[in-house]
Amino acid sequence: MKKIILATMISGLMSTSALAVDAGSGTVTFSGSIIEAPCSIAPGEENQEVPLGQVSNVTLDNGGESSAQPFQIKLEGCNLKGDNQVAVTFKGTEAGKDTGYLQITGDATGAAVKIMNSSGTQIKVNSGAKQNYVEGNNTLKFQASLIGLQLVDAQSKVIPVTPGKFQAVTNFTLAYN
Repeated sequence: MKKIILATMISGLMSTSALAVDAGSGTVTFSGSIIEAPCSIAPGEENQEVPLGQVSNVTLDNGGESSAQPFQIKLEGCNLKGDNQVAVTFKGTEAGKDTGYLQITGDATGAAVKIMNSSGTQIKVNSGAKQNYVEGNNTLKFQASLIGLQLVDAQSKVIPVTPGKFQAVTNFTLAYN
């Protein structure tokens, strides 16, 4: 009888140790989109932040400009199509009339973001700029700076740049030829 009780206790202990303890659980969601294009945008390149730093308001007075900060859009698995050009359009609110600069929001005023290609030529907001691409992986290179707007009041007096925090957001689109 003692052997039966002992055997029952041992088997009971062994069966409870075989049960797994739930120490946590979760969900993994995979998302993305399938696009009709000869290239894929590399993961992580869709949403970026480009720090323009702390720029002196004196630097921006009279249309002055900060140093340009580089940024890029990486393309993967490109297949040659047409004339192998991609038009990149940076969409957003234009700062002022016909400046082509991207408007800033926040506490700072009197300045805007200037977007350029890798050689420093301005790419106007809401206008496409073409770049060539090759078979395989590509890196589209750009730069951005902060520029003073040279605003004037009703008495034609220059309005100085107001210091403060700012942000500017643009959405980019790619169109292949």
